[in-house]
Formats: sequence, structure tokens, C-alpha cells
Amino acid sequence: MKFDYSCKTDKRVIEASPYALDYPKDVEKAPDTPGVYMLIDIVDNVLRVGKATGKGLKEEIKSVKETPVEKDVKKYRWFKTSSDDVAKELEEDWLKKYQLNKNLVGK
Repeated sequence: MKFDYSCKTDKRVIEASPYALDYPKDVEKAPDTPGVYMLIDIVDNVLRVGKATGKGLKEEIKSVKETPVEKDVKKYRWFKTSSDDVAKELEEDWLKKYQLNKNLVGK
């Protein structure tokens, strides 16, 4: 399913990446805060939605390296949240929205 720009304005998002960033080249641009990230292919299909708690978005996105989903990832987006709990809730909602089963796409 294609990325839906309304995700950027979800009331639970306190800041979003201004555009899709190159993966893996621009991973260092992700913040070290709780939030949710999306891994996206060349035609804007969302391949994975994940949450970052504790260690932050940058480290969580880096942890995707050498997983099966990585081969198709061309870009990513990040979304800061106010807490780990909000990140978990948002991840669950977006997994449903994008019809992703996290057991099939990586971690």
C-alpha cells in the first residue's frame, strides 16, 4: 500500500520527517527519540512500520540492516511521538492501516 500523507498530520505525531529520506544513506538524519518509522520502496509502497522506544529512531532504523525486508527498501520516514506508549499505539494502528504483518516483514 502506498504511503498516505495524512500520517504526517496524525495528532499523535509531534514531528515528522519533511520528506522521505534515502535508505541507508540518510539514516544518520533520524532523531534519537521515541517514535515510529516506515520503510518504503522505490514507488512509495510501505514495506514495514516499526516503533522505536528507548534507543530511539536512528538506532532502530539501523537495526534493519541485513534483514529480509532491507533488499527492497529505498527510503524511510520517521515520526516523533511524545512517549514509548504513543509509539506503540501508532505502530499498531499503522500496521493495520497498511495491512502489514510484522512477523512477515522482519523483526
